[in-house]
Amino acid sequence: MSIRVLPYDGPPHPRRRLDLLHPPAAHAPYALCFVHGGGWRAGEAAQWHRQMRRAGARGVISASLGYRVGERLPALLDDVADGYRRFLTHLDQRGLGGLPVFLVGSSAGAHLATLLSLSPNGLEPAGCVSVNGPGASLRPWPGMDPEIHAAVEHLAGGDYAAASPAHHADPATAPPMLFIVVGKERFFPHEHVRELAGMLPGARVVLLPGAEHGFFYEPGSKDSARAQAEIDVFIAEALRG
Repeated sequence: MSIRVLPYDGPPHPRRRLDLLHPPAAHAPYALCFVHGGGWRAGEAAQWHRQMRRAGARGVISASLGYRVGERLPALLDDVADGYRRFLTHLDQRGLGGLPVFLVGSSAGAHLATLLSLSPNGLEPAGCVSVNGPGASLRPWPGMDPEIHAAVEHLAGGDYAAASPAHHADPATAPPMLFIVVGKERFFPHEHVRELAGMLPGARVVLLPGAEHGFFYEPGSKDSARAQAEIDVFIAEALRG
């Protein structure tokens, strides 16, 4: 299955593009929109290609959103929002407007997917899966990894509230949320994730004790299969409402 590149509307930039996989026999009752990690300073949409091909084999249309790594948070959020809209436009053009879309992000991409889901931007994804991402707050905490600290300092530009998902958590408007955390987490405290989940009705936290940060990009591992099973249940429940 081939992966196409679609540029976003608005200012052109090599990172403002999505990688799209629309399988010929698409039949799933939902679509997936992936957001890559990389500490907000690195990474690329292609990190999700293996998971996209796995989803395509199951009849799922998917996209991986690029964004201008290294920029401050408003630019990153603008990019992923524009990418999400571009994906919706593609679905509309194929007669699939209204197909439920679930966001899936890893690490920094989980942070951006969470903010996109919780912010009042009118996009209204059907649900969001955060895989080994940060939780309620991005304010510096004791023992914070130095590289993450530096990346967050630049990302937030001093506005830790705007960068923290808890600041945007509205139980009345939040979509269904699934948080997957790993036993070998190096960057983001589990208690922060549980704090955020506690603010959102019905949100679940799933622990994979043996998994490492960034594990979900590779679909062939045992931990990835376990996470996929949890995501499948989450999506099925969200579709049932």
